[in-house]
Amino acid sequence: MLDTLTGETPANYYARFKWVVKAATKDGYFRSNPTEDIPAVRNPSATMKEHLESEEYVALLNTPCFNQQVKLAFLFSCYTGLRWVDVKRLEWQDLQGGKLITRIIQQKTGKPVVLTLHSIALAILEEIKQLSLGKTVSANKVFSLPTANGANKVLGEWIKRAGVNKYVTWSCARLSFSILLKDKNVDDVTIAYLMGHTTIRQVQQTYKRYKPKDQSEAISHLPSFNIAGVL
Repeated sequence: MLDTLTGETPANYYARFKWVVKAATKDGYFRSNPTEDIPAVRNPSATMKEHLESEEYVALLNTPCFNQQVKLAFLFSCYTGLRWVDVKRLEWQDLQGGKLITRIIQQKTGKPVVLTLHSIALAILEEIKQLSLGKTVSANKVFSLPTANGANKVLGEWIKRAGVNKYVTWSCARLSFSILLKDKNVDDVTIAYLMGHTTIRQVQQTYKRYKPKDQSEAISHLPSFNIAGVL
């Protein structure tokens, strides 16, 4: 798995496999657990994904896109942290009173993650309603989107037109959502909840990788004194 998968994915897959083997060992299929001493490890990607800064959010909001549905859906992902697959299948019944009832289920409570929507996200939904008036679209789906490849192609042209010199795909929206929240000192527990993570570890690891602390500030904490005549 480490040859083909990156990030937390190989660790998550192997952890589930270990759980199955442990259960099988308990049921007598193995004399001893063959995976007991083999840890599940993550595989950090050597390639850093791009993420958007707040001023680039504004640039995209103000830049026309020839596919308005893709533009609005991507911006909605930027303001909610939804993955492509989540925004693609988003239905109006998932939205209740300014909140989004996600399909991400919390392990501890068994209840779905509920997101309070930003004013921009709410405005996007109103715009979608206006675009859908008089058109034959799914009565349930919020957005009418092409394939993932088609959407990313539209993104590339729109991003370039906005003057954002980055290689942006749909996954950048979710990454940008978490990093910008962390930039504004939102606590790790809240960000993890909004992202649907079970722990804060992934939030911390992502931020350390993309926003390492300023070296000058760190070095300034070392003791300082007048060294004249000392050296």
